[in-house]
Parts: sequence; structure tokens; C-alpha cells
Amino acid sequence: MTNTPTDGIIDDAAPGDIVSLHDRAGEYKVVHKEDHEDGYLVTFEADDGETFQLELAAGTPARRALESKWESTQSPTAHS
Repeated sequence: MTNTPTDGIIDDAAPGDIVSLHDRAGEYKVVHKEDHEDGYLVTFEADDGETFQLELAAGTPARRALESKWESTQSPTAHS
């Protein structure tokens, strides 16, 4: 599968998704996302394995790599 990006918002991201944010360089894996105040508290993993959390407002632009959907809970294909 090719790494075809799609523009979207952080609201649509799920654990396992690879996303890039407009105000940060690079791509990061979504490890965990929970509702928080008027948005989300998202835990990301960088390429070096380091994790970090960001508070993001609902509707924050996030570009997702479609190939990451296989690992996502949003995947239409059952995998275990």
C-alpha cells in the first residue's frame, strides 16, 4: 500500500495513525487520545521511540498517512 496522506482534523485520528501537524516538523504515531476540556490530550511517539503529550483543540488540522490505518482501531479489516 502506498503512503497516501489525507488532510483531516485531529478529531478523526485514532491510536496507530501516523499524523503530521501544521505547527510541528515530522510525522508522529498516535499512541493514545482522550477527550480533554475543549479538545484532546494526545500521546504521540516520535521515530526515536520518545513519547510526548500535546493538548490539541478540537478541529486542529492533522494530515494522516493512510497506510497507518491497518494498525488503527478504525481499520475496516479485522486483524489480531
